[in-house]
Amino acid sequence: MNPTPAPMVAPAASGSDGFAIQCEVLRLSVRPIGPVLLVQYLLNCSVAALFAWQYSLAYALVWIALITMVTVLRGFFPQRLPDPFTPENLRAAQRTHTLRTGIWELAHGLAGVLLFNPERADQQLLLGLILMGMTLSSAFSVSFYTPATQLAITLLLAPVIVTGLWMGAPTMMAVAVIGIGLTAMMWKLVAERSRQLEENIGLRLNERTLREQALAGLRASEQAQAERLRFFSAANHDLRQPVMAIGLQAEVLRQQLDNGADMPAVQYTVASLARAQQALEGLTNQLLEIGRIEAAVDPLRPVAVALAPLLHELARQAGDGRVVVRCPADAVVWSDAVSLRRVLANLVDNAVKFTPRGRVLLAVRARRRGGQRAWRIEVRDSGIGIAAEAQQRVFNDFEQIGNVERNLQHGHGLGLAIVRRLAAQLGIEVGLRSAPGRGSVFSFELPAAADDAVVPVRPAALPHTDADAPPALRPGLAVLVVEDNAVVADSLSALLRQWEVAPRVYTSAAEALALADLHALDAALCDIRLPGVLDGIALAEKLQRQKPSLTIALISADINEATLRLATERGWHALRKPVQPDELRGVLLKAQQRG
Repeated sequence: MNPTPAPMVAPAASGSDGFAIQCEVLRLSVRPIGPVLLVQYLLNCSVAALFAWQYSLAYALVWIALITMVTVLRGFFPQRLPDPFTPENLRAAQRTHTLRTGIWELAHGLAGVLLFNPERADQQLLLGLILMGMTLSSAFSVSFYTPATQLAITLLLAPVIVTGLWMGAPTMMAVAVIGIGLTAMMWKLVAERSRQLEENIGLRLNERTLREQALAGLRASEQAQAERLRFFSAANHDLRQPVMAIGLQAEVLRQQLDNGADMPAVQYTVASLARAQQALEGLTNQLLEIGRIEAAVDPLRPVAVALAPLLHELARQAGDGRVVVRCPADAVVWSDAVSLRRVLANLVDNAVKFTPRGRVLLAVRARRRGGQRAWRIEVRDSGIGIAAEAQQRVFNDFEQIGNVERNLQHGHGLGLAIVRRLAAQLGIEVGLRSAPGRGSVFSFELPAAADDAVVPVRPAALPHTDADAPPALRPGLAVLVVEDNAVVADSLSALLRQWEVAPRVYTSAAEALALADLHALDAALCDIRLPGVLDGIALAEKLQRQKPSLTIALISADINEATLRLATERGWHALRKPVQPDELRGVLLKAQQRG
């Protein structure tokens, strides 16, 4: 007897508990029952032999032949269930199972006609009791599907009941009436048994689902932990490189100054220090951005964004005219302006970085998406290209194609990882088409803004100043520095004194308010995180009340959108650590102009 394999439930249909339960009930109903079939067949042979001896050999042989055929059909040709289940093929399978079960029990029930002896009341009574006993013993094993079981009970008892009422002796008629009552009782018991079975199956499926969810959660947690370990391991590696370079170059500079090295050598060392510092700052900024994205610190604020001005600005920032823009003037999308700018800036930076020769094209085309207008944005480059097997990996953290040695001049492999996270927040999918040596095309689509949407006006860019001839600061410019980190305070003081500015350095807001001559100050640099009751923002508010004309700059490593908005509203500056000398000089120049 061939076992019937258990079919799988299609994922699309497994969302319905009732559907899954019905699939399991049918699976249990058609499973092989070889030993039970053998025992039932031997009992049937005994019944046939008994009536062949007492009544008719011919009728007994006809009945046992029918039993043999249906037993062979059920034992050696079991019903094959569809795999996977769908609502349509489940109903078809249930109908087939009901028909097979009906044929099986009808063959047994025909004993009530073939073995019925109209001349002997005792044999009639014996036949009726045997068939009722067969009903009680096999009703709960023939099937677990309620319609099939109820049909089986009916077809097993109906022939002997009808024959007994029509041709039987008075005692047999009484047994036939009892058989009718037995049929009704068995119908009710089968329905109750099926309800309990379905409840048990539902509980088991729920337990299985919970167990699978727990295992999936455990696997996801293990994978996330492995990803975090890989992330921090790569971050640790890339962070240590510029830190090591800074330490070594600082030692070289110290020895050069001790030994009176010539100016070109000292300038080269200083330039190397600056490059290492820029690499460290770039990596820390990217790590901070990833942390802010994953923590959802900056909520999305969808607005109408004009693409042409944004793309032209990114092209100018890329420098040397390598980035070309092809964008319709009326291209306006509905998206978060800050996140969209980050996505495009990282894609442009990535394209320029891996295109040593040739140009980068920023192209925008109108599209239709689901009956709605949309704009497709493409960043095309003619660079080194990406092989097909590596195109998914490039969006991973610290993943760089062709930079196994982790040369920091080629970046850290976080730009596209930031794009992936931002795209998930914006609900867009960034596509990639590329081939080695043929460049790459990164693309995504955004819904078009409504025709009546108001495009926010971006502030005009500050005029470019010649870096070779920076404006001079007035000697003796008084600057308040409130910074509790001694190393940072010393570095700020050293730079200010180098510019012939007079710094007043304090470690807390209370100390600055108590000791500093506030009316003599021209500018104030306030670290936001300060010890004591007052932080940098509270200190800035007090300073502004006491001297409204004072130029104030908030300084912090974690300046967020709320802080930027507050600074804009109050007329303050916001400088993110590590503060760039040019930014600091710009603040002091404005203080000098106001003074």
